Amino acid sequence: MKSRFFVILLGVIFLISCSSKLSTSSASSIIKSGLKLSEKDKLEILGTSEESKGLVLVKFSLNEKALNAKLRKYDQGWQLEEIQNELGLWIPATTITNAQDDSTKIRTAMKEISTISTALADYITDKAMPPVASGVYDETGQLYKSLCPSYLKTLPIKDPWGNNYLVYCGKEIDGQYGITGSASDDFLVVSYGKDGVRDTWLYNTSDPASGLYNENNGISDLVNLNGSFIRGPRAGVGN
Repeated sequence: MKSRFFVILLGVIFLISCSSKLSTSSASSIIKSGLKLSEKDKLEILGTSEESKGLVLVKFSLNEKALNAKLRKYDQGWQLEEIQNELGLWIPATTITNAQDDSTKIRTAMKEISTISTALADYITDKAMPPVASGVYDETGQLYKSLCPSYLKTLPIKDPWGNNYLVYCGKEIDGQYGITGSASDDFLVVSYGKDGVRDTWLYNTSDPASGLYNENNGISDLVNLNGSFIRGPRAGVGN
């Protein structure tokens, strides 16, 4: 009887010890959650090795790029702690996550600015002149009432960082980012970006693309003039 109990006890201990180990599927789920990956991201676990008690090194590929991660076990379970960058340095996973969050917000802001610009262009096509707009707006203003619901179901008011979008039409554009000589049917849509503070950058009419920047160098204003971005991330760089 005692021997049987001893065998059962050993089995229970073995199961507990096995369950405390990090499985490949668990590692994959933790990394996906920690980095806030989308369904489009391709993640493959290449191997795991226990560095010390409660610390596991995970080798994986993300969108065909080889990376290393450190996962640590806390009272609440395993968590993604660090990612090794291309220089071989270990950096907090939150640093990468925050950068990805900002990148997503930039894309969202640019999409919303493009939506606003398209609605303004459609309005001008029908009315020959843009609605009156000279900066910040809300649901009670003329801009909102002019575009909604005929051209937009709802007009975005706040950017993804919680700051107001700004719209300028016609001569109200003059003086914004050094722009002068605006036509009556011109329009400008602006987000001040993450910090909510307007850039000191000035528009160069002889080189309209000079205001485009590398996203990795920070988050500056997003500025769209007549449907084209004159200030924002350069396509294909820093993404």
